[in-house]
Parts: sequence; structure tokens; C-alpha cells
Amino acid sequence: MVSKKTLISCFRNLSCDAPDQPVIDRCLQLCHDYGIDEEAFVELWVVYSIQQSLNIIPTLDDLHKLEKEKLKKDKTDSINGVQHAVSNMEIDVQSNEAVIDNVLDIYNTGQCLASKQLKRVRSPTSEAENDSKRRAVTQTFSPSTYTSKASVPNHVPSISARGKILLHFGQTVETWKKQNEQNVSIVIANIPYMPKDGVYMYDTLSKEVTTLNYDSISFGNRLTHVWKEMGSADTNPRYVKKMRTISQVTFRIYGRIFTSIDKLNGKKLVFLEGYIISKEDFEDSFIQLDLSGIKHYSVFPGQIVVVEGTNATGKALLAKELFVKGHVPLAEPPKLTEDLKVYVAAGPFTTSGNLNYQPLWDLIECVVEDEPNILILIGPFIDNMHSEIKNCTLKESFNDFFDKILSRIMQHLQGKHTRVILISSNRDVHHEAVYPTPEYTINTNKIGSYSSNLYSMPDPCIINANGLQIGVTSVDVIRHLGQYEVSNTSAMDRLSRLADHVLSQATFYPIYPPIPGLKLDLIRWRKYGCFDHQPHIMILPSDIKHYCKVVNECLVLNPERLQKYIYAKLCIRPNVIGKWDPNSVSCEIAKV
Repeated sequence: MVSKKTLISCFRNLSCDAPDQPVIDRCLQLCHDYGIDEEAFVELWVVYSIQQSLNIIPTLDDLHKLEKEKLKKDKTDSINGVQHAVSNMEIDVQSNEAVIDNVLDIYNTGQCLASKQLKRVRSPTSEAENDSKRRAVTQTFSPSTYTSKASVPNHVPSISARGKILLHFGQTVETWKKQNEQNVSIVIANIPYMPKDGVYMYDTLSKEVTTLNYDSISFGNRLTHVWKEMGSADTNPRYVKKMRTISQVTFRIYGRIFTSIDKLNGKKLVFLEGYIISKEDFEDSFIQLDLSGIKHYSVFPGQIVVVEGTNATGKALLAKELFVKGHVPLAEPPKLTEDLKVYVAAGPFTTSGNLNYQPLWDLIECVVEDEPNILILIGPFIDNMHSEIKNCTLKESFNDFFDKILSRIMQHLQGKHTRVILISSNRDVHHEAVYPTPEYTINTNKIGSYSSNLYSMPDPCIINANGLQIGVTSVDVIRHLGQYEVSNTSAMDRLSRLADHVLSQATFYPIYPPIPGLKLDLIRWRKYGCFDHQPHIMILPSDIKHYCKVVNECLVLNPERLQKYIYAKLCIRPNVIGKWDPNSVSCEIAKV
């Protein structure tokens, strides 16, 4: 039984005055109607008032909004949850009856006909299937794992859309089917990568500051040297180190870009940050960057640049030129003797309404038929943003569900020579939510002999396939760059420009601070997220539209998402002139 005295005491514990009598009466009524005690109600109100920026002392109107937006909604969700649980119980009962029926059949006990009919009931999805025969790879998971909702559409492409080529790059490939046997060596490139047992998120802020300083100094010095080498012999520009150096004579200085919002007009302000030596020098370690004197520019937070300009007042650096081209040397040309065919698909691997993974099984059917040399599957496999995962509709652990997916993939590829490469993702609910992300743990006991052609790689990584260097990351870095970029580059290819930011900064994720939601370990990023040689192919999956472009002698590919039934096919031909030529690669982005 809720009491007025206890309720007032809970409010006073928050160091606030007790509400008026009508408000107290309304609070007691809500406690009674929704079965909440006084302390829980006050806690609920405090959370709601903070989220809605309301006064800590409620009013009658505030309580009306609380009831409408929170209490009634929670009550409805609770009822739906009970109904869902009852539905799952009924499914489990039917499943158990089917098992009992099988056992009784063995002993010939003559179980009743009704029990036997339970086994023969076909799902609405099966009854509505238009294919003339049911393929093995299209069978869904058993009811003990996951039950699809009949009312949710599968969004399967029409028969006419299947196999449709959405984008073509390079020469036409006569056939994508296997022509002859080829022994493909798959190893991770000889660069540091996130180990499986690596620890993370144990670093102090002082270590992170040191890492940012070191990165800014090392890469800034490299940019400075490259720009100086590109200039004429008679030019000897003056370089300074202090951000607020006052000079009407042109000088050069390097630093890291960061941005802020002007509260008066809502415009983005761009700053240049140098390295911080001590706390006393903090205010002198950054300065506002005036880019009005540059015709074309494109900058983003975290980008390390060299600026040439003047600073007449000490308050703003008037930039006249920016230098950002810090591309690292290209990797050695691959030594291919035959065409290498690679299929690429990026997760999520199932549609947003269910967990039956039909796009993945349709892709596997294509792989079984064509038998490419390599199949690259980029996570997430069990996306933590999926509605069914959030609602916990699975009836087993996430790890067991992941093992079933892998086991089924490799089972259908048994006897094939296709190498399957898995790229981990920080969005996988069964895996570490950190970037860089260690490789998946493969349970060979459950997959068995099927795991001989299965390779697990961390994110990011560079795959070495017979000398061909393929860089991959699962993070949507292109979309993140597009959100943070500050640019004035009319009539330019934006996708190529964003992809070039990744190559020119020589890191898979050049943005700092990272986009909210990405758990970036700065120390591990500096050690495992950069590359000293540019790969031949860079795969950057993104939610934005698919593309395939040549950027700085690197073939940059976005296969989009298999969730949309879209994947990519690559055919890499041997080098004829002994030099890497990205235009000799053929690429098709198609519907499954």
C-alpha cells in the first residue's frame, strides 16, 4: 500500500521541495494504477524529467505526459512480452510432441493421428514459395533455434531481378564459373594486427594524448618532407612549430584538424591542433583555421595536414594552401599465374524483419555453382542493431547461433576449393565491441572437417592471396567521413574523395574523435589500424550506394550490404607488364 508520507520522503531525499497536494494525489494514483512503489515511481520520474529537460518537481501536465509516453507504453510492452512468451511455449510444446511422436514410432506404440499431423504442418512461407522445387540451402533454422514470423515479408528480389548486374567495371568476364584447379595461399599480410587475445580499453588519458602527439608529429613530418621534395629547388619555405606564431610572411605548419559548431550561426568552425608538450602550453596548441583563401578544400576531424599561410593577429591562421597527400608506397605487384576470382559480401546477412538469413543462403548457392577461389564475408553476422536480436527472439546463445551459421556455410561448400575468409565486426553481438576488433573464435569441434578452408581475420586487416594485397574493414568509414567532412569542392567525385582520405592518411579509420557508438581503442588503433604499404584492393563496405573506383592506383570497392541481396565479384588477372594495374581488374556488383 503506497503512502503519502513515504512518497514525500522520496522526493525530499532528492533535496527538492515536496510537490503540491494535487500533484501528490496524482502520483499516488499512478502508483496504485500501475503497481509501482513510491521509490520506484520517483526514480522513474527523475529519469524521465532528465530526458525531457523538465523541472525536478513535477506538475499535473508533466505527470500526464509521463503516463502517456512511459507508463502506458511499458504496460503494453509487458503484455506483448507475455503473449510472445506464451507463443514460444506453444512452439516448444509442438516441438516436444514431434520428438515424442518420433520415439513412439520407433517402438510402434500407435500414437494418435493428431500428434502425427503436427509434424506435417507446413509454414506459411513454405506454402507461398513459388519455386518448383525446394533447395537445400533455403531451409530455415529449426524451431528450436528461431521461428520466422509469417506476417513479416522476406523482401526477396523478383525472379527477373536475380543476377541483375548493377555495376560493371573493367573488361567483360566470359564466365565466372570455375575453369581449373588453383592452389591459393591465404595469409594475413606482414603488418601488426589485433591479436585474438589482445587486451583493450586499459589505457589512461595521458597515454592517449601521447599517442595522438606521436601520430601527429610522425605523420606531420612525413607530409612536410614529401611536400618539400615536390617543390622546386629554389624554394625554401619557413616551418614553425607554435600554432599561434604571429607572422605576415608566409610559413608552413602541420597539425591535426578538429571542428566545432559556432553557437551563434550554427556553422562549422575548423581548427588546427598541434602537439601538446605540457598543460601550460595547452591554449597555444591550437588555432582557428581560416580556409576562405583556398578555392578547393576537404578536411575532417582527425586529419593531419600541412598548412601554408599567414597569421597577422595571432588569433586565426589564414590558409593559402593545404597539403594532405600522405600516400604510402604501393605494395609489391602480386605474382599471379592465373585469373583469381573473388566474391565479396558484407553483413548484415539477413533482412531487417527476420533471422532466416535467406540472402546468405542464396549467395552460398551461387558460390557452390561458380566455385570462386575466395569468398570474403565481412561482418556483422549477428548484428546488435537487428530488431530480432534486440527483442531476444533466439532460443539459444549467440555463440551457438553463430556456430550454426558457419557450420551450415561450410557444409554446403564441402568438397569445393573455395577459401572462405571471415572478417570480424564490432557490431557482432557475440563478439568484442571494440575497434580494432580481434578475429572470430572458430569452434572447430562444431564445424568439424568443414573448417579446413575457413580463415578468420581481424578488423581491419590486409589479406595476402598469392601476393595480392586486399585491405578490408567492416566499419562504414565512408559514411562517417561524409558526415564529418567540411569541404568546398564543387563538381568533384565525392566518393573518390572520401576514399582517398583513407589512403592519404594511411589508416583504415582516420577520423578522430570517432563517430558516437564506435568504441575506438586509440592505442590499438595506432598500432593495428594503420598500414605502411598501400594494398592493391581496398574493400570499404558502406550503407551508401555501391561503387568501384580507382583511387591512387588502388581499386576501392563498396559491395554494399547482402541484406539488400547485393554482392560483388572480382576477377584479378596476372600482371603482363610486371606492374600493378588496377584497371586490369574486372568487377561486377550484382543482385544475388
